[in-house]
Amino acid sequence: VTDRGLVTRFMIQLEAFSKEKWTPVVRYDSYHGFAHLDILHPDGRQDKIRSVAKDLNEALNTAFADLLTNWEYYVSAYLKEQ
Repeated sequence: VTDRGLVTRFMIQLEAFSKEKWTPVVRYDSYHGFAHLDILHPDGRQDKIRSVAKDLNEALNTAFADLLTNWEYYVSAYLKEQ
């Protein structure tokens, strides 16, 4: 969501197709009052890593760059835990 060109909140989620369904693997969002990465685990645990970005625009751009670069790692790590 933007307001006059500035990001006010966001969510980007990487999913993998496993066991006949799409499953969330990692998610970047700005809920809970701050930008962060949630690393999701098959057993339901979530690791929350706070973003050090100066604002939500930077956090969103960083999130896209990370997922484009590291999506294979995130999917592989998730599937190894199943």
